[in-house]
Amino acid sequence: MNNAKKLEINTNGGTLIFEVVNELRWCVVSFRTDSGTVKLGAENVGILCGRITEKLSDVSNNKPFVLHDKEMYTITSLFEGHSTLIYSMLDGNAVQVLYGDAELRINPLFSLTEEERLDFLRKLEAFGAEAQS
Repeated sequence: MNNAKKLEINTNGGTLIFEVVNELRWCVVSFRTDSGTVKLGAENVGILCGRITEKLSDVSNNKPFVLHDKEMYTITSLFEGHSTLIYSMLDGNAVQVLYGDAELRINPLFSLTEEERLDFLRKLEAFGAEAQS
């Protein structure tokens, strides 16, 4: 894609990368730390941004599931990696973002305070709108 669109969001655990890779608006999601980059999966950019925004906008109003005696919440499944973005609640309205891999292992990515979460959602919404135009 000649004019690929990319969003890199620096977090306290690494860098979350959203990159639209083709004309069908397929968006690859990766997470980069000092030890390397992990491809988490892919999805249509509009669907992906919409699902993340929906689930993380009102974190107290989603239905949890319990795994390893901990309540977690599904954000969205990702294709081409068969992973799932998940979050768990921390103190207050802070969240920890995790992903579940194809073998159902849960891996922490980063945490966001309420203010950081709202900023993350603003950036993601703007990116989704721009990438679809």
